[in-house]
Amino acid sequence: MLGQLRRIVQDVAQEPVLQNALAGLVTSVKHALATECCSVYLANYEQQHFMLMATDGLNPQAVGSIAIGFSEGLIGWVGQREEPINLAKAHLHPRFKVTPEVSEDNFSAFLGCPIIHHRKVLGVLTIQQAAERVFNEDEESFLVTLGAQLASVLANAEMRQAASESSPSQTQTGQLKGLPGAPGIAIGEAYVLEPANDFNAISLKRADDADKELAHFYRAVKITKAEFNRLAERMSGHLPPDALAIFDVYHQLLDAASLGREIELQIAEGWCAKSALKRVVEKFARQFDDMDDPYLRERGTDIRDLGQRVLNNLLDTEQRKIKLPEKVVLVADNVTATMLAEVPRHQLVAIVSLKGSVNSHAAIMARALGIPAVMGVNDLPLLHWQRQRLIVDGYQGHILLSPVDAICLEYQRLISEDAALNARYLAEIAQPSQSLCGKAFNLMVNSGLAIELETTNPAYTDGVGLYRTEFPFIMRSRFPTEQEQIELYRKVLESYPTKPVIMRTLDVGGDKALPYFSIVEENPFLGWRGIRLTLDHPEIFLVQIRAMLKANLAIDNLHILLPMISDLAEVDESLRLIKQASFEVSDELAIELPRPKIGVMIEVPSIMYQLPELARKVDFCSIGTNDLTQYLLAVDRNNPRVASLYDAMHPAVLRALHQFNQQAQGLQFPTSVCGELAGEPAGILLLAAMGYTSFSMNSSNLAKIKWLLRRVELSELALLLPEVLACQSAKQVRQHVQRFLEQKQLLSQLRA
Repeated sequence: MLGQLRRIVQDVAQEPVLQNALAGLVTSVKHALATECCSVYLANYEQQHFMLMATDGLNPQAVGSIAIGFSEGLIGWVGQREEPINLAKAHLHPRFKVTPEVSEDNFSAFLGCPIIHHRKVLGVLTIQQAAERVFNEDEESFLVTLGAQLASVLANAEMRQAASESSPSQTQTGQLKGLPGAPGIAIGEAYVLEPANDFNAISLKRADDADKELAHFYRAVKITKAEFNRLAERMSGHLPPDALAIFDVYHQLLDAASLGREIELQIAEGWCAKSALKRVVEKFARQFDDMDDPYLRERGTDIRDLGQRVLNNLLDTEQRKIKLPEKVVLVADNVTATMLAEVPRHQLVAIVSLKGSVNSHAAIMARALGIPAVMGVNDLPLLHWQRQRLIVDGYQGHILLSPVDAICLEYQRLISEDAALNARYLAEIAQPSQSLCGKAFNLMVNSGLAIELETTNPAYTDGVGLYRTEFPFIMRSRFPTEQEQIELYRKVLESYPTKPVIMRTLDVGGDKALPYFSIVEENPFLGWRGIRLTLDHPEIFLVQIRAMLKANLAIDNLHILLPMISDLAEVDESLRLIKQASFEVSDELAIELPRPKIGVMIEVPSIMYQLPELARKVDFCSIGTNDLTQYLLAVDRNNPRVASLYDAMHPAVLRALHQFNQQAQGLQFPTSVCGELAGEPAGILLLAAMGYTSFSMNSSNLAKIKWLLRRVELSELALLLPEVLACQSAKQVRQHVQRFLEQKQLLSQLRA
């Protein structure tokens, strides 16, 4: 049964045309369960009905024309109940709807199973039989299991088809839906960086020039055979002859009499070389996977290995021909800091990351750069994006592929509106950071990507509230030396000579990996990251602190921030090492060092309940709302499957922030907020209402936040706060804030 399920799901996932995939699905299920009819209905939420999309057993003329309302018939009942319905005499049931066009009079037994993805019914899968019987437990279990496995495949099927069918020559604009990662709109050309060289990244595409595709394939085969010859020669003294025979087998498989011939036929039928290779390799590999003999099953691995090598050589040839577009939309499986560094800032207009969610690190980097981003566009063939014109809407999480000129003009108008709004904010950037009633706020910037990318004039900020030191580590192929760190930190400190610069010690782990220091964990966000890692490696921590202290000489504006603190013992050990580093530098240079202020990031909920003890040990704290929200709500902020559950506006998060600040004020313990919440209009209003006065945010948000604060009264916010804290959901919180902004006539002037 497992083999049949796997094969059916794979066949549906690999078919680029949705209608063909569904037609193959119903036939495969009908044969697997030896029943007389199988049909699939897909939900249309605009029309509020289920449409018959494929059938093997009902009238084929009804496909695409018969719609059953969400509250009608047995199909609607399955959708309403969101569970299987198994009936022996379906035609006698009061919910049975007579539809002469489908010709189902001969069927009595009915089993319908909903296809549900992220709590949304996508469709209904049914089987029917003439005999009056209840389908048995195995049959029902098979259909339920199949429906669950198909859910994610069908959820992305239309997006996959849009990606596969869209091309610069088409007049039809394809639209994909992801998650809003960073606000803004951009029009540019897709540049796929470091694509995953595997068959999942390949969309099935046709080609006009079969001779050209054959030449590509023959060239890749020639390179692959040469590689096998070198490998066989290198291993000849280390492996017995029977083991070396595998290379001869690979040669034979590539010849025209074997796989090579099949691939040539696929190209002759109009498929491009990559698609032909994918179709043949996956077809034969599945055939071997389904064999009973263990030895023969292993040959499926050989087929995949061989196909992978040919694919790599096909892709390498194509990648070398790709030039950087003038306006780059960076597309990657998972956008990283090193990828961003490879694209000149003046050319980078947007980011599309197939993995991640609104608060993954790629999204945070996009917001820091002030460019739109869409995240979590899962299960799409990555390589098909290359060189396509895209519109990236970071507000809605939409991507338009190969948009026609009329659509581009409309989105260009929206881009101009954004620019006008930003100009309005910037007109007041030099004004004091204060409310209408004169309450002063401390507005600082988050920094760390690269000084040259962060163009905010230091004169318009109150300093750096969070300098992320991990990026210089991530961008290298080794740990930076002490001298390299000194030069970097001094440059940052000198940029703000009379203002505080809060430098966070190395914070890697989670979704921030060092290429030369691999950390593989099942749950990285609850694992070895932040201060936990650096305390286990004091040689890394001490060098960094020494570099910070030396860079601070003669400037004296350094503050040190400790990340991921969950226990007071970690604070004590960090302070001990900082004292040791200070003694070493003082002894080395024979001078008295200025003592930087030491702070702790409030990210892990446990440390929130030890605030009195913490306040006696360090000078200040800074709240990282991104991770704090993640840990309070037990939601992996990098996982698009639970992205809807991650929300810093959750009443529990807001209540925790309010209670924490009340306690901090009572202890007279300096507290700031450096998480993404401080850079959002709704977030800054609520934080100010709670009594927070010090904030750090991405430089791209600074002007807008200052503009907003200058238009509100604290007395008005004091009335808003109790309403918000009494809310039961993040949706209700946003509704209250939206009403407040509407009453102040500010909502139309804020796009966020």
